[in-house]
Amino acid sequence: MRASSTRALSIVVGVIAVLASPCLAIAQNVSVDPVSVRMPDDATGVDVQAVVAIAIRLGVPLGFEEAGALAERVRGPIRPSVVREKPIVSVRPTPLDVRGVTLRQALDAVITKDRRYAWRMLDGVVVVRPVAAWNDATHPLDETLLNRLDAMVRTRARSHWILASERSLVLLDRGRAVEVSEPVLRLRDDAGEETIPLPKR
Repeated sequence: MRASSTRALSIVVGVIAVLASPCLAIAQNVSVDPVSVRMPDDATGVDVQAVVAIAIRLGVPLGFEEAGALAERVRGPIRPSVVREKPIVSVRPTPLDVRGVTLRQALDAVITKDRRYAWRMLDGVVVVRPVAAWNDATHPLDETLLNRLDAMVRTRARSHWILASERSLVLLDRGRAVEVSEPVLRLRDDAGEETIPLPKR
């Protein structure tokens, strides 16, 4: 009698362990394969940057380099009161509906539409960069820095890095200013963000 109740208890514990393991992974928002996560119901009208933003929201360990991030520009002098965003006249890839598909399928779909980008899985970190950046031996994110960034992302919960071009105004005399665009590399997680200096080319 005692042996059968012990056996029954073992079976119950085993069943609970098997059924609870997927729940635990969902609760931690962790996947053994990050690109197997499913895209949510709001993944409509998306491009590469939107899929990256959704993946970040889902807690996927990720690195992203924006196309043109390394371009440094100075525009001006201008008057700050009349600074306006330039209208985007370039042809943008057609946005896609990727609801319910895996992140892998979503990335493949948007990159098929926007050939500027390519993505790779680097030791559990999804990295999306311009094709030219992957092939540039003089890129500031050389293999050493890229490996270090990905290692930091792997050791911090819900973290990611982004290399993007950021604009700022530098005030001059007589109410004039110049608009400066420069690359900025940031590492972010739930605790905040830090700026990481880029090596000079």
